[in-house]
Amino acid sequence: MELRQMIKHLLLGLLVCIVVPVSAQQKDSWARRTSRNIRQRLDSALFRKVDTTYIEVPKKAWRVILRPKINQIDTRVTSAMDDEMLSKLSDSWEMDLTGLHLDWLLKLEQPMSTSVGVWVGYRGLGIGYSQSLTKHSGYYFSLSSTGASYGVTFSLRSFDTDDLSAKLNLSYIDESFSEKNDDYVSYAPIKVKTMFLDGYYVFNGKRYSQAAAYNQSVIQRRSAGSFLLGLSWYQSSIDFSNKLNGDIILAANNIGKIKVHQGNIGIGYGYNWVPARNWLMNIMVMPTVAFYNRVKVTKYASNYNFFILDSETEDYGTWDPEKRQWANGKVERPLPIGEDMDKEDLSWQKDVDNWEIGSETKHTRWKVNINAHAGITYFGKDWFAGVYGQLHRFSYKHDNMNVKIWDWYVRGSVGLRF
Repeated sequence: MELRQMIKHLLLGLLVCIVVPVSAQQKDSWARRTSRNIRQRLDSALFRKVDTTYIEVPKKAWRVILRPKINQIDTRVTSAMDDEMLSKLSDSWEMDLTGLHLDWLLKLEQPMSTSVGVWVGYRGLGIGYSQSLTKHSGYYFSLSSTGASYGVTFSLRSFDTDDLSAKLNLSYIDESFSEKNDDYVSYAPIKVKTMFLDGYYVFNGKRYSQAAAYNQSVIQRRSAGSFLLGLSWYQSSIDFSNKLNGDIILAANNIGKIKVHQGNIGIGYGYNWVPARNWLMNIMVMPTVAFYNRVKVTKYASNYNFFILDSETEDYGTWDPEKRQWANGKVERPLPIGEDMDKEDLSWQKDVDNWEIGSETKHTRWKVNINAHAGITYFGKDWFAGVYGQLHRFSYKHDNMNVKIWDWYVRGSVGLRF
C-alpha cells in the first residue's frame, strides 16, 4: 500500500477510535473504558502540573483545527571536484589541469507548497494530515503529543523537483570564472524525503506552555518564559541517481544518492507574552548540536562522459548493458553536439545507462543547527485562531560535499473546542 494511503487510513482509524468510545449511547465496552481512563489520566496530570493563575486548562478538552499552510524546503548542495575527478578530466581533455579548482552550488527548490490540513486531538494528544494543493509539492504528515512540561512531534515529508539553481566557480592559475543559472532544469526529477522526530522538555512547565502557543490545548493567561531542553532525530535522503542526471552526478564526484541520520541536542528559550486578555504572542529559539552525524553516499558510473562534447562521428555502435561497454569496446563516450549548434542534441537519452560502483559511510564532525518558532493567537470562548511560523536548519558534510537544508513554514489555524 502506498505510504500516503496508509497515512489516510491511520487518520481515519484514529478518528473512529476517538468518536466511537465517547459516544454516550454505546455500552460500557472495553474500548470505551480504556478511552475514558486515558482521558482521565491526561486531565489529572495536566491540572496537577500547572499553575492555574498562569495557565488555564479549558473544560472542553477536544479540539478540531483547520490548518492552511505554505511551506518550502530549500536544499543547497556545495561540492568541489576532487583529485580523482580532476585527473579523469585532465585525461579526457588531454591537458595539464594542475592548479585547477572547480566547485559548484546546486540549489534544490521544492515548489512552494500550499496545503490544507486538519488536526484532531484530546488535550495535547492528536494527529494531523495535510493535503497539498500545489502540483509536485509532495505530502506532509505529522503526529504530536504535548503535556505541561514536554512536547513530541513526528513528521514525514516527501517531494520531487526538477526546478534547480546552479552556480559554477572555476579558477585556473591566475584566471577565474563564475557562471550562475537560476533556471536550470534537470532531465529527471530529484527526490527528497525527510523524517523528523522532535522532543522538548520545559523547565518552567508550571507557568510557561509551548502548547498554548502552537496547538492551543491550554490558554496562557499571564506572560511567562522558560528554558527548554531539546532532543531530535533527523533523517533525509536526496536522490538524483536517475541515469538522465549524469551531469549532476559527475559534478558531485560520481555521487548519486545521499542519506543522512542525525541526532541533535540543544538548549533554547521560549517566551509567551500576553499583551491583552485572550491574546498570546510566542517566540522560541533553540540552537542545537548534532552529536551523531552519519552520512552515506552511493556512487554511480555512466556510459556517457557529460563533461565532454564531441561533434565527431566515431562509430561507437550499440550499448551492451550486460558487458557495460559500447560495441567498439569503450566504456564511455562523449555527449553528441549535433549538427544544429543552437539546438540541444538529446539523442543520447535513448541509450544512456548508469550503475552503482560502490557506497561510502562516514561519521562526520559535530554540526550546529537551529530550531526557531514564532506565533500569535487569539482565544475566543470555544474557538481560537492564529498564525505561526517555524524554521529548521540542518547541515552535514561528506568529504568535498556540504549540504544545508532550510525547512520552513507559515501556518494559519482556526479551531473549535468541544
